[in-house]
Amino acid sequence: MSKPFISLAILMLAPACGPQAAEEDDVPGELVYEQPSDRVYRLGRRIDVSTEYPGVEDKDWKCGFLTDRAYDDLESTLADLDPSVDYGYDPDVLDCERSDALVYIEGFEHSPFECSYECCHTDLYWAAVVYSMIINNFFGGYPIIDGEPYVAIEPDQPCP
Repeated sequence: MSKPFISLAILMLAPACGPQAAEEDDVPGELVYEQPSDRVYRLGRRIDVSTEYPGVEDKDWKCGFLTDRAYDDLESTLADLDPSVDYGYDPDVLDCERSDALVYIEGFEHSPFECSYECCHTDLYWAAVVYSMIINNFFGGYPIIDGEPYVAIEPDQPCP
């Protein structure tokens, strides 16, 4: 092999190394939630989160697996939804500023839906809770919900 070919091969492979090299096209799963600086991708119980910091070119990637509590809360919420309903508006949620977060549900007619932890259609509320807790957990936060810290990500199951 010639040196230029080897050098070219190394240059092509080098950017694919390291956590900062992950591109959104390479992430397993689908985009399920986003807010201004974070995106949550899901494949079954696996969760990947990309965080984009202002002024920083590379994104920070974190990965983990949903706890039983988070998985059950999310699955039961999604199972109760009707794919033809617009969950972006809820007359029961009054005095709420427009949300800066979106919930994506594949196969739903009106997806994505504006939905943050503070301001969300009541039928989507637990999806927003789970997605918000995932991001909080990755950054060390465990807010108290229903009398106990909400742990959404398995602490002892790192991604491969």
